[in-house]
Amino acid sequence: MDADRRLTKALEVASDALQHLSMSPDFSCLDCTHIDRLVGRVVDLPTEGNQRNSRRNLLVIRQWMITEGPGVVLLEVLGQLYWRLGELNSKQFEKFKATLQQQQPYLSLIQDTAAVTLVLQRLQHIQRVKAEACQDFLCELSDLTGLKAVDSPTAERDVSRSRSRSGSPFTPGSTHSFDSGSSQETGFTSLVKYVPSPSAWAGDMEQLLIDFYLNGICPGRTVATQSNGYMSLLQVATTCPSTRFALLSLSASYISEYLPSQKDLYQHAELYYSTQALQALATQIANGDDYNGALATSMLLMHHGAVNSSPDAPLCWSCHANVFDIIPDSMIDHQSEPALFIRAQLTLARTAQTSETLKATRFHSLETRSWYEGTRPSEGRKICSILGASPQVLFILSSITALVLDGRLDGRLDGGDSTTLAYAQFQESQLQALRQWSAEPRGPEHDILVATAEAFRLAALVYLRCRIYGMTRFHPSVVEASEALCALLLALPVKGPLYTAIYPVWPLFVAAVTVNSEKRDRLYQHVVPIREGDKNTLPAVLRRVSGMRVWLAQQDATCQRRDGWWEEMLSPRSSTVALGRNLLCLG
Repeated sequence: MDADRRLTKALEVASDALQHLSMSPDFSCLDCTHIDRLVGRVVDLPTEGNQRNSRRNLLVIRQWMITEGPGVVLLEVLGQLYWRLGELNSKQFEKFKATLQQQQPYLSLIQDTAAVTLVLQRLQHIQRVKAEACQDFLCELSDLTGLKAVDSPTAERDVSRSRSRSGSPFTPGSTHSFDSGSSQETGFTSLVKYVPSPSAWAGDMEQLLIDFYLNGICPGRTVATQSNGYMSLLQVATTCPSTRFALLSLSASYISEYLPSQKDLYQHAELYYSTQALQALATQIANGDDYNGALATSMLLMHHGAVNSSPDAPLCWSCHANVFDIIPDSMIDHQSEPALFIRAQLTLARTAQTSETLKATRFHSLETRSWYEGTRPSEGRKICSILGASPQVLFILSSITALVLDGRLDGRLDGGDSTTLAYAQFQESQLQALRQWSAEPRGPEHDILVATAEAFRLAALVYLRCRIYGMTRFHPSVVEASEALCALLLALPVKGPLYTAIYPVWPLFVAAVTVNSEKRDRLYQHVVPIREGDKNTLPAVLRRVSGMRVWLAQQDATCQRRDGWWEEMLSPRSSTVALGRNLLCLG
């Protein structure tokens, strides 16, 4: 019975992959992350004795690629087939192949010359990356030992690249030119909008990193031209050392991606400056100096942690909200952009935690203290330029999650506390009537800000109806709001000058778990440029949603209301991928 179940699961995964591949017939928008990982392992088979099973499974796939064509490896596009095949014995695998050979989509795939070409291109890409890594290491060894490196087309790239590595990142002359091909000043379509030409990269590293932050990072944080919170931090950094160090560390983190041959140098600078930032922050808080600067520093460190941390990192990115537990509440401007940024990250992350986890959580003080009361209605509806949503939406979202936390409603409409239910209905009416606004002049930038804010409003409505009322994704009111949300997300740019970090990731998460599989795949395809672009939080969010795909597909389409289904969806038991111990950043 178990054997049949394993075979069925493997065939279901293959069917999901074929359906996913059909969304991009020419494979131009395909995310090749899982494919590259599997191809790389097939090429470089493990040799350790404790990996005999992995080697056997990889050899089976390697032989499958040889006998039926390279295109079969594209079935790993969702990252689920390899481990499913590892559960099959040889007879089951032969039956698996025989079943696929009776399906026209599979036959079309293995006969598609575009599929074969794509796999060969990925193989060449992996070969090139490994060769460059080996050559870089040879350069390091040759610099260390004084021996001449093996001749190679890339061997002359940077003869002095490690000579000043032992010095401080402050040292002038410790930076070098970009690699050829990475130095263009225009044409950047992801979050980093500008990288100087090689001729501009000489001299003091700090100045280089500040220039990159100003011209490369800041324009990619928001489409707003009238207000950019990241730009304002430059002024804070002139008087606050901790903010300056945090800014330099963040800049080094991003720029290292554009300097493959010097990545270790900038990673050293990144670590150096982040350490300096933490030390300076501790000193200024202990001395009671510049609390506004402390919030700015914490915002930058939280950003840095969110885009660089792994799900099981020793410290969660949210630890930088501890600054609110130390600074006197009377000294905090809760409406400042750093405060709103930190609050938003925590508020959005809590929506992806189960009620059980929430009840066991020790919250930061900014999550438990009153902050929105007294805010003028017009200011509450004003869109924050670096978030793409208004303070009122953040307040309503935190209020919705608090209803689950207090235990009186706990995701149930029937039998819940009448006062709590009335409060939920009040928040729903507030969302339905909410009209967010921006001070940005009329034009494309204004339209994107308003559309992004509308995506947050719609997602908040869906979240309330699903989590508090127990409406499933098949309920008409959820379907209507989710489809409108999906249309907005598909209309927003994901590359080019108007694509920035305010692209609504949390609304995308809400839409992905409440629309049907076809629309979910469309969303996945739409955001491929974001996944493949500069550092951001979206890849981790999509992995989380992908882990729920099987559970989502098993839900009863005739059931329009089910108590606690949102909690069940968030449970580790409903995911095919292991969940990290840290908060999922949805901002």
